[in-house]
Amino acid sequence: MEYELCIREAEAQDAAALVAFLDLVGQETDFTSLDENGILMTESEMALFIEKQATSDNQITLLALLNDEIAGVLNITAEQRIRIRHIGDIFLVIQRKFWNHGLGSILLEEGIEWAKTSGVLRRLQLSVQKRNEAAIHLYSNLDLLQKAYKKEEPI
Repeated sequence: MEYELCIREAEAQDAAALVAFLDLVGQETDFTSLDENGILMTESEMALFIEKQATSDNQITLLALLNDEIAGVLNITAEQRIRIRHIGDIFLVIQRKFWNHGLGSILLEEGIEWAKTSGVLRRLQLSVQKRNEAAIHLYSNLDLLQKAYKKEEPI
């Protein structure tokens, strides 16, 4: 099947589709902070989140659409406190049926370029589970190599 790819910033009218997408991917993998309960946001809460991202100079939500269907999301969030507003946290998720087709690389490259031109962000960071070898490979290829591991210890 042929797909037409469109990468664009999320808009408030994408809220319902984005909630449905995040609920779906939460069930597909345990590599993200999402779980079988999904994003736990209503459509109106998501619309507000998207609008906040769109009006911020250091945050963005990018969608990868294949034939107008959300196939992946890259979210960069950052604090507004002056001392740390230059640090962006990356969240990236691709729908399972589109894994291993380069969408993660495309979204990350777009997000990195946006961050470079933001005039605010100087550092991007992310967390990845050590067992998520595909993501580690992707981040390594794009020079987003992990710098530290968190040791998981029971409390």
